[in-house]
Amino acid sequence: MSDQVKLILIIALAVIAIILVLIIINNTRKSNLKKDVDDLHFRFNAIKTIPLAFKINKAQAIAKRNAETADKVKTYYEKYEEAQKHIDQISSLLEDLEDELSEKNFYNARAIIEEAKENLDQSEKEVDEIDKFLEKFSEEETILRDNSSKLKEKFRKEKLYINENANTLAISLGGVEKKVEAVEELFSQSEEFIYINDYTSSKETLKKIDDALNDIENSIISLPELVVDAKGAIPALLDETNRQFALARQRGVYTEHLNIDSEMEAIQKALNEDVKTLSEGNIGEVKEHLEVYKEKLNGLLNALNNENNYYVSLKAKSDEIANEINEIKSLHNYVEKAYQKDKERFGIEDIDTYLKDDTKATNDFQATYIAINGDIADNMRPASEIFKEIEELNERIKTNKDILTKYKATFDKNTTDEQRAKDQLMKLQVVLNEVEVKVLEYHLPAIADSYKDDLVKGREKVAKIKELLAEVPLNLELLNSTLDETIDFIFTFYNNVNNIVGMAIMVENAIVFGNKYRSSHPEVERDLSRAELSYLNGEYTKALTMSIACMEKLFPNRKSSTYLENI
Repeated sequence: MSDQVKLILIIALAVIAIILVLIIINNTRKSNLKKDVDDLHFRFNAIKTIPLAFKINKAQAIAKRNAETADKVKTYYEKYEEAQKHIDQISSLLEDLEDELSEKNFYNARAIIEEAKENLDQSEKEVDEIDKFLEKFSEEETILRDNSSKLKEKFRKEKLYINENANTLAISLGGVEKKVEAVEELFSQSEEFIYINDYTSSKETLKKIDDALNDIENSIISLPELVVDAKGAIPALLDETNRQFALARQRGVYTEHLNIDSEMEAIQKALNEDVKTLSEGNIGEVKEHLEVYKEKLNGLLNALNNENNYYVSLKAKSDEIANEINEIKSLHNYVEKAYQKDKERFGIEDIDTYLKDDTKATNDFQATYIAINGDIADNMRPASEIFKEIEELNERIKTNKDILTKYKATFDKNTTDEQRAKDQLMKLQVVLNEVEVKVLEYHLPAIADSYKDDLVKGREKVAKIKELLAEVPLNLELLNSTLDETIDFIFTFYNNVNNIVGMAIMVENAIVFGNKYRSSHPEVERDLSRAELSYLNGEYTKALTMSIACMEKLFPNRKSSTYLENI
């Protein structure tokens, strides 16, 4: 290939390369241009889709009710108009841009794009500022609608509960349904207020709806129980009170002080009003009223029962008082006689004044008792009141009776103590004689000197008791202490003598038993002789021990108790 041809090829390739580069550059410019154009349209459409006109109209409607807000809305309306002019300018530029692009005047198109971008940047800032301000008005509506939706859901659940529990609501169902209708009407009003942008009224209406729903909720929960009380429990109590009242009057029980007729009439009238309140689906203070009715009716029933019981008990209580009065009269007579008989003998304190006062008190008891019996017969006073007076009279009688009983017990004790001393004196004399006779009867070879001393001392103590019994007034305290001391001494003395006599008898018998073996057993002779010597010296315990020891030698396989039994 020649150099000329090579040169031509090189030139051709260079031209092709330049053409390709130009094509690529041109396509890139077109692509960038198209991207910018699309971006402009996107941003422009984004601005246009913001409902500024709607929002500004809503803001103007709301602003009519607030002067401060109205000034701000007016300012932003002017900004809105200015922004709208800029949007119109951008729209005109975009139309010019389309024309230039259609004629492929890319240079002019680029210039229009730059101008449109500047306008868009400005318009976006303006629209964003205006939209943020207007959005505040929409936020309040959104909040109200959200609140309304929540209340509607609550309302739906309450309506469902009402439908499912219609039977338990009974007489209150109609009233509750009217409340439901009223809430539905309030929801309609709230929607209308939102539609006309009266958010304040809408908010107030929603508050009424919330209060009404709370009222309905409280009602449907509480009404069934209240209806049961108002239509069941309270009327039943009224009927029972009427029945008991009728029975009391048939028995002749005095009940005028209880004002049962007026009380029952007042409760029935008030109950009718409460039933009416419940039938309207309202609670009000019905619960508190019903509790008061229950308390009053139970109180009336208790009062009637008490009056019935007191009425029945009056006769028995009256007879009891009569017996008590007779008892204190008998006690008084007994004490008076005992006092007159023994006051000098026992040195009793002067109770003449007390006996006179007691006679007067007993007469007062009798008079009061007669008056109370008259009231019972007349039946013009409450049985409970009369019964209380009887109880008070009984307490007064009991006080006097206790005093008289104490005097009687004192006088009886004086007499008993004196008689006991006399009886014991005779027994002690008998015991001393018995001791003396027993010692003489058994001819004991020896006895301790203390025997004679104790016998003398015993007789002296008996003589002292005789002296004390002869004294006037009688010193019972000294007499009783001396008597107790003498009883202890003489019976101890008696027991000791009995023991000595018994011991001596056993020794004699033991020696007599052993005498059979004296001749054949020298050791028995020796031991028994020693035992006899101890016996003659009055050492009876030693003599008995020696005698038993002697027998044990003779019969080693026997126990001591066996010897004693044989003896």
